[in-house]
Amino acid sequence: METMSADHAAAITGARNWHAVANDHPERAARMAAGLMQGDPLADAVVDEFFTGRDGTDPMSWGDVMAALETLDTPSGRSRDTEPPALAAFLDAASVLPTWYDPALARAGAMAWWRFGSLQSSTLYQSLIYGYQARGFTRPLSETGRLTEGTWDRVQSTARWVALATAPGRMDVGQPGWVQTLRIRLVHAMVRHHLIHRQGWDTAQWGVPINQTYGQFTITAGFLALPLRIGHDFGLRYSAAEREAITHMWRWIGHVMGVDDDLLPRSFSDAEEIDVVARAFRMEPDPDARTLVTALLDDGYRTEFPLPLPPVVANAINGAVHTVTRPVLRTLFESVSTRWVDDDVAAALGLRATPLHNVVVLARPLVRSREVLRAIGVFGSDTRIAQRELRLVTTQLGMDLANPDADRYRGVA
Repeated sequence: METMSADHAAAITGARNWHAVANDHPERAARMAAGLMQGDPLADAVVDEFFTGRDGTDPMSWGDVMAALETLDTPSGRSRDTEPPALAAFLDAASVLPTWYDPALARAGAMAWWRFGSLQSSTLYQSLIYGYQARGFTRPLSETGRLTEGTWDRVQSTARWVALATAPGRMDVGQPGWVQTLRIRLVHAMVRHHLIHRQGWDTAQWGVPINQTYGQFTITAGFLALPLRIGHDFGLRYSAAEREAITHMWRWIGHVMGVDDDLLPRSFSDAEEIDVVARAFRMEPDPDARTLVTALLDDGYRTEFPLPLPPVVANAINGAVHTVTRPVLRTLFESVSTRWVDDDVAAALGLRATPLHNVVVLARPLVRSREVLRAIGVFGSDTRIAQRELRLVTTQLGMDLANPDADRYRGVA
């Protein structure tokens, strides 16, 4: 494993205090530093094969690559005779269950996650803002020219993937969440290839784009620890067993996404330690981070209601409602977001706190009352609650879990 100096890691990440954090957490920081220069060899090989072909043959099409993924859960399954070597190796590795993986525990984590899935889904905005603090997240978007373009579509696509990956049973090998996670993994490899070979990405100065450390922070801190911390702030409580199960679920998702196992949390306490180290770094966000946050606040949400009217009429009404509510919602989202971002980072990102951030405190009695009623069985079993929450969120996202081959799933990226 390549070693990296603290100065180099600090320069790549923009963490002003990398040396201090490394002194407090030497092993963690050393592995994180090394991960800045590591991509995803199996996925990267598939993309290299896509561009260069093999054994003198013509390069395969991207449609062929996607078709290989999308037929994994069909009765006919894979056809290894026609798969190029790198793609075959990628799919073989992805299909092997790690010794630590417990499908029942992962499903228990999914059920616990979706017990209050509507709240957890809303934390996606905070996960994105968390990512914008890191130059490793913003710089690829800047280099590909996707700062303010397609913000709503990007948020929706990410939300659909999170819903699909965390839905009970949907991350089993061959299931839609597993397939879509592999698809995103290959898209990340495509972006890496494009930035390095077409855009002149300076790996020595910036690290590998979408690197292992970025993956570790995104999965463990952004999608696991942060939503649980936000849920706790709202008054949502998980048992110790539920926290372990949710951690196991995200560990599996991270594994399928291509994050090295030694960077993934082995337990909830391990996830907390990773999150503590990640939050200890005093980041200097890239200047483009403010642009991304502004775009998220301006165009990262819609006010839409499922109205039983012709589409043209429903769209017109929803558009008018969104125009009226947008200024208020923007201010609310911006202010609430400051609760979970350090003051100096919030200032760098252009986030302003107002008294509206106390709406979380006002919501706590409602959340706790709901949990009391749930505990005494008023809303039915936890399984039924999770199913209702999942159906509510996926319907709002335009997803049909009963028809995973529907075209709308092509938007998951």
